Amino acid sequence: MSAFGMARMFARELLLRREQPRGPTPGQQLGAAGILAAMEDGGEVDGRTAAGYLYHSARISQVLAGRRRCVDIGCGNGTQLLQVAALNPDVQFCGVDASPLMIERGTVQAARLGLTNIDWAVDDFDGLLAHGRGQYDAAICTMTLHDLADTAALATALRAMAACAGHDGAVYIEDFARLKSPASIDFFVDLNAPAVPDRFSALYRCSLGAAFTFSELKEAVERHLPQASLHHTFLVPFLVVVKSADGPLPVATRRRLAQMRAGLQAAARRDLDDLRRFFALGGLGNDPFA
Repeated sequence: MSAFGMARMFARELLLRREQPRGPTPGQQLGAAGILAAMEDGGEVDGRTAAGYLYHSARISQVLAGRRRCVDIGCGNGTQLLQVAALNPDVQFCGVDASPLMIERGTVQAARLGLTNIDWAVDDFDGLLAHGRGQYDAAICTMTLHDLADTAALATALRAMAACAGHDGAVYIEDFARLKSPASIDFFVDLNAPAVPDRFSALYRCSLGAAFTFSELKEAVERHLPQASLHHTFLVPFLVVVKSADGPLPVATRRRLAQMRAGLQAAARRDLDDLRRFFALGGLGNDPFA
């Protein structure tokens, strides 16, 4: 990661006062088939975002400690969910997505990996808000909010999370917050992009442009998920995490996470440690890799 490029990005984002307009969502621009095709270029669990998957799987495992049934809303093709389910075999998961194509892909991948603790369902936030209460004691949502139509849909999503988790349930959300400058989006897209931009680079750029602003996310969380706290990367809220309190991470899980970190390629391990550092400097403690 270029220190000079990072410093320029920080300066831009801290000095700019205006927000750039929100762009089209990945669903609007690419559709489910286009998103799946893009994921094949770099979005798999061992692809260019391997560090992000492992970081959030570890954090999710902390909030799931002691839970029994968890719903992943907007699970997509299940890439994050499959890793989380493998780390938490005592938890029964339900992967939910509005796209039958995504659910079909997740089901196939779970069978290939031999994971038996995941059910799958075609549904959305509105449906889960209506009938999800009491079925679960935890709800997670990873890289999904930026694909929602507007702030009204964002409010519905958070209300559905609260309903599914219940008053004392665990919640974990991760997503982007919209950057103020297109040049900052270019910076992050270019960090790990190949020499010739591919479909995943286009998906990444679209996702960053479609993200809600930090203030929009903060207002919605405070109103609809009072049991959770909002965290973000240091200085610039490029990434945000919304989570309930951690439970004690089992020793075996902590050891497995350390092994998985050690098994990352050197560049991905550096990316993981950068994530740990930027969230820690932003105030998110209890590092599961410490």
